[in-house]
Amino acid sequence: MRALSVLIGLAALGIGACSDDDAGRARGLGGDAGSTTSAGKGGNTASGTSGNPSSGGSGGAIGNPSNGGEPAGAGTNASGGKPMMKPPEPKVNDCDSLGAVGEFEEITPPEVKAGIGQKDGGNTKGGTFAMAVDPVNQGTVYAGTLFQGVWKTTNCGASWTKIATGTKAAEVNSGMGWTFAIDPQEPNVIYTNSGYGSNGLFKSIDGGVNWIDVWSTASQPELGKSFQYNFANVVAIDPTDHQHLLLTFHEPCLAPHNATCIAESFDAGTSWKLLDGEPTWNGAEGQVIWFLDSSSHWLWGSQINGFWRSGDSGKTWQRIPGMETSHKQGSQILQAKDGTFYASAADAIWSSPDGAADTWKAIPNTGPILGGLVSDGTTMYASTGYFDGFGPTKYLRSPESDGKTWEVMPSPTIQHGGTLGYDPGHKLLYSSNLDSGMWRVVVE
Repeated sequence: MRALSVLIGLAALGIGACSDDDAGRARGLGGDAGSTTSAGKGGNTASGTSGNPSSGGSGGAIGNPSNGGEPAGAGTNASGGKPMMKPPEPKVNDCDSLGAVGEFEEITPPEVKAGIGQKDGGNTKGGTFAMAVDPVNQGTVYAGTLFQGVWKTTNCGASWTKIATGTKAAEVNSGMGWTFAIDPQEPNVIYTNSGYGSNGLFKSIDGGVNWIDVWSTASQPELGKSFQYNFANVVAIDPTDHQHLLLTFHEPCLAPHNATCIAESFDAGTSWKLLDGEPTWNGAEGQVIWFLDSSSHWLWGSQINGFWRSGDSGKTWQRIPGMETSHKQGSQILQAKDGTFYASAADAIWSSPDGAADTWKAIPNTGPILGGLVSDGTTMYASTGYFDGFGPTKYLRSPESDGKTWEVMPSPTIQHGGTLGYDPGHKLLYSSNLDSGMWRVVVE
């Protein structure tokens, strides 16, 4: 396992994580992302996603996408807390000219595809990264990119608009968008980062046109002193309270804090508090986080530290033996209708009947380097998250009623697998594949 992690870390020096250009920028930022310490240890882990199946992003709440992102077991909180939120009634947008069932179609925004590989102020443009599928306005998808801005489609990818054009747009568009989250109650509220750009966490309340800085030295002057660069990494939304957020970072916390800090907000990012992670955790790498089945049950991970579970809002943590994440911000998790949890990990898809730290097991013949993972409520879909030299991407599927046997889906040759998203209104599986672009396929 450790050898695999080292191999993944070396592979992550490619476009899916820290390129040569990124390494230079990161050294300038103090993140040392081009060194063995950071680039080889999870610099850009995203996104993403299917932590929140309703958004397809990385990190977040676990839902049942077959009903538009409503959390599994909606109406009752599995931990005995307050009821899960019920999302607004979904609306299905018009999406003409969808392909036949099983036919993969490339839907990369043309301007993004044309710019891949070009230099922009020393940055190499690199296609689509994290994405978010709107759980209410089905057919609407947001896509973050590598130095090519934030994009949105309302017709399942037939056409795209570069949407961040208003307040703080330059800051949002300046970096890599490897985390995305859509508020399940107010779908015009979205969150994203700007990795290796302005580095902050940003929030839009108008569907991505104008943005508010919710984490940076400027917006959080006191808490911001706990970091050198305030490099936001992954954001997660509580399935029971859409104003409850968690945020991880892409750099160490400064003393007197432990090396890893997690930020928590109860007012949708207006104010935050910092929680210290385990003293043993290496903080100098990107970290992922999700809510499990309640506001107090969390899953946290990074490449060197592996996966850990907390049942008390981060006060204590339990290591999940042998379970590790890869460098890239692509790991996703979901909860099936029967309550079983599934998570993408470095060597396989892992499952747990209850999410407890000692019940996770690797599913044979599903690895290595898993990234995307979503469900349509009946069938689960997964993809590998390969970097340069590891492709092409492999897509897998398994009935939720099984979960132990995964078959390979027929697909074209696509390099650089990554985040998946599911649109229940159109039975569409979306796949964001970095410099191989964005794809969609009707699955039934």
